[in-house]
Amino acid sequence: MSPAAQHHLDTLLERSARLARQAEDIMATLRVRELWGRLGHVVLVGSARYGLLNTPNIDFEIYVEQPNAAAGAAIMTEIAAAPGVTGLVHHDFLDTSDPGLYWRLDYLAQDGERWDFDIWLVPFSHPFAGMAEAFSQAMEQTLTPETRATILLLKAELAARAANSGTSRPRGIDICKAVLQGCVHNAEGFDAWLRLNPPPEMETWRPGCTG
Repeated sequence: MSPAAQHHLDTLLERSARLARQAEDIMATLRVRELWGRLGHVVLVGSARYGLLNTPNIDFEIYVEQPNAAAGAAIMTEIAAAPGVTGLVHHDFLDTSDPGLYWRLDYLAQDGERWDFDIWLVPFSHPFAGMAEAFSQAMEQTLTPETRATILLLKAELAARAANSGTSRPRGIDICKAVLQGCVHNAEGFDAWLRLNPPPEMETWRPGCTG
């Protein structure tokens, strides 16, 4: 690896570590686990869980017997009253094939970094209950320093390409799968792999599985 490439990687690793520390501070400041814990089983999922943050995003799932919009709204209203919260959006997906109540919360950190939370309140009976947590656990167990570096580099490369072209960034799970299952190392390889492995709408793969 050239000195310039090593510097780029070091920068990505440092940013990811900094975002992980900041994510923990923000979750504590907003008391997300504490407040949602009054209602159900709180699970941190996504890149903030397994240390692959390259954008300031935090994902939670909260499991209950039956999601209640009023109870969830009361908790989110309490969270949103904290200084730094700049936006709150709610959607009801209970009558869909992916049943749940969703909130997006936007937060401006003291250093000027803009964060967003994706929070799902879902029933224990959800057809994919526990899948995101199982994926997160598998990622924690599977990632090595080498694959972590490859995923962060590929995420950054694909994000830059999307920004330049005005297109959407690929899903994080598709990038992880391409690296961990397909041994992909760059955007060109990712495109080729994706053509042969078109992602399903609901991805059920996780490291250590063949599906």
